[in-house]
Formats: sequence, structure tokens, C-alpha cells
Amino acid sequence: MTEKQSINIDARKLFNLGANLLVAAFVNQKPEDAKKLFKELKQGVKVNSGQLKSDATGAVIPIKLELERSEYRGQFNYPNFEISVKALLQKFETESRKDKELKELRTLTNEANGGILFNLPSGVQIGDDINVLMMSVEPMDDCLVVRLMFMEPDQFNA
Repeated sequence: MTEKQSINIDARKLFNLGANLLVAAFVNQKPEDAKKLFKELKQGVKVNSGQLKSDATGAVIPIKLELERSEYRGQFNYPNFEISVKALLQKFETESRKDKELKELRTLTNEANGGILFNLPSGVQIGDDINVLMMSVEPMDDCLVVRLMFMEPDQFNA
């Protein structure tokens, strides 16, 4: 995208895009390929993960997957990451089963950049450590980033 373009994408479509991307990357892929992807994400790489094409304009937007793990607690390895991703996908599936059209989809919007955080925290306890994984989608100048974020778990205590 060389020129600045404005494309409106419904939050429900972004939710489906992110969920489908995670399934393709970590569930439907061979374990060795999923582990390779995990290693890249762990090293801070924004991994190319496909593209979106606008039916109206024909514009193509690259999609990248990114990981934010600064709030992660405990040993960060593939088995622990996989448990967290599968728990998040289970939460997504439960949410979409309750509300097939995702009319009640809870999101938080970053007014500064137009990013959307899907307010569906997924907590997992491994040993004594509790981690909460969430997903956001953010527009960048040259792509759309699906970001997996480990959040400070204490903020979710009742």
C-alpha cells in the first residue's frame, strides 16, 4: 500500500480473521511448523500470515501475526504457549456459540491508531503462574497486525 488508504472492516470480521489465523497457524498446521512459527514470534518477528483483499477497491492488505509477551509469567516455551492459544480459541468458540452473529462482541478501541482489542481474556494457570492471553487487531501503514498479548493477570482479579 503505497498511498494512504482508508478501509473499514467490521469488528466481527476482524474477530473471525484473527481466530481463523490462529487455528491455521497453531491447530491445523504440522507441530514442527507451529513450533517454528512460535520461535519467530518469540524472537519479536512480525510474521507474514496472509492478506486481505477489498472487494470494493481491489486493495490488498498484508496480514502479520505478532506476539507481545512482556507480561508473561513463568517459563515461556512452546507447550505453555500452545496451552494458552488453545484456551483463547476455546473462549472464542464459546463466545461464538452463545452469539452466532457476534452481535454482543465486546471490544475496546484504541482511538489513537484504530486498533481493536477483543475483550475476551483467557486465563491459564500453569504451576503457580497465571497468564492471561488476549488478541487485538491493529492497522499499520503497510499491513494489518493480529497481535497476541499476554496481559498483567492481576488486573482481572475480582
